[in-house]
Amino acid sequence: MASLSGNTNVLMIAVLKPDREVQKFEFFRENLINWYKFNFKSAGIALFFLGVVPVTLGWIGYKYQTINMIAARRDKPVYDNEWVPRK
Repeated sequence: MASLSGNTNVLMIAVLKPDREVQKFEFFRENLINWYKFNFKSAGIALFFLGVVPVTLGWIGYKYQTINMIAARRDKPVYDNEWVPRK
């Protein structure tokens, strides 16, 4: 099975002529390192999405994992206090 990454011949067979936009996209994807620069802005974005977001979601999940939100808002008991299954 032919891989589509970096192989424009497979795409040319499908459309019978080379698509310049597809070739341009493949060129930029394969040579991304020439334009990407690791600096403080990209480090901050990476730290936010790889650190702050997972920690925040984990904290929220840990905080609310055992709380029944419906029972917390209930102001009266579901059953009468005198209720017994078999009288």
